[in-house]
Amino acid sequence: MNVLEGLSENSDARIAICEATNGWGDCAPDILFAFHSSQQDPHAISAILTERFPNAIVVGATTAGEWSSRGHHTGTLVLLAIASPNIRWAVVIAEHLDQFDVEDCSKVCDSLLDKFDISFSDLHPERHFCLSFFDGMSKCEESIVAMVAAELGNIPLLGGSAADDLKFENTFVLAQGRALQNAAVFVLAESRIPFKTIKHQHFLAGDVDTIITKANVPERIVYHLDGLPAAERYAQLLGLNVEDLNAQVFSEHPLIYQYNHECYVRAIGQLGEDNALIFYCAIEEGMILNFCARQNMLEQLKHVVDELVETSGKASLMLIFNCVLRRLESESIDITQHLAAKLNASSDHIIGFDSYGEQWQGLHVNQTMVALALYDDE
Repeated sequence: MNVLEGLSENSDARIAICEATNGWGDCAPDILFAFHSSQQDPHAISAILTERFPNAIVVGATTAGEWSSRGHHTGTLVLLAIASPNIRWAVVIAEHLDQFDVEDCSKVCDSLLDKFDISFSDLHPERHFCLSFFDGMSKCEESIVAMVAAELGNIPLLGGSAADDLKFENTFVLAQGRALQNAAVFVLAESRIPFKTIKHQHFLAGDVDTIITKANVPERIVYHLDGLPAAERYAQLLGLNVEDLNAQVFSEHPLIYQYNHECYVRAIGQLGEDNALIFYCAIEEGMILNFCARQNMLEQLKHVVDELVETSGKASLMLIFNCVLRRLESESIDITQHLAAKLNASSDHIIGFDSYGEQWQGLHVNQTMVALALYDDE
């Protein structure tokens, strides 16, 4: 498997691509992943990459932080190209997510399989996986990823929601020369190369519960917790004032929803009008949320990565989808580059981005890192 990666801090799309691909020569990748900050123009990035590599599948997203083998970055473009006869890739774009239904889901999945000329019965969790990239402002991830996962069966499905450096204005997914909103991109892989998927979060159930008593469910806006204005009640339970609430506080004090003895993080994205709280993930009126007990992020990641290396060896490359709130938390305790170093020690090449939500199997989650590790095909 031939893998190339690159990085540029330049805000001009064409210059950034030239810098990031410097030394690539006449490479002819099968697929190219591109993740970039809000400083670069997504339309130009996608169009220029597709023009430069016309025979490659080009996919990616805008970000709130970027990962490469050189560490964690902000304000950059990161690229990774893969070429191997032992893995096939297919891409399908799903548009108009606000109108997406079961029929649309079937069309997306049928189209992915048609590109390989296989049927659903041919899908196997050790040979196939699916990557997802969502417009992070679409608020449609939960229902759509659940439908797609149900349709594709038990193959691994993981991905992330595009971001825009915490501006919460415009997020884009990239595919085949286009930069799209209200859209998702699905990439199906058929691989003779060994692969593993991992999921990491470092929160457990705590001792304090709160109930959503008034909400705008489609927009993920919580107006009241325990019958009080949501931001006031959240701050009160933390011993803070509403004026103290910001992205850093939200990253350090997420809430979780417990179901079947599993904890699913429901992270707060931003403070809304009239002391409302806007969440990154699906919420419901009457939902009981718990204030998390936090474990040591670095220690927990070391455990997950060490186990992966012990059982499967060092990966050739790792594709990472990491919640932006994890990045904010890691920055607050100055361990971001330690996390990057641990990931880099487990893989020859790293690429990924900080997201506005992560997809794992049929779920859309928060404050989580999900990753795909691909191994050497020799």
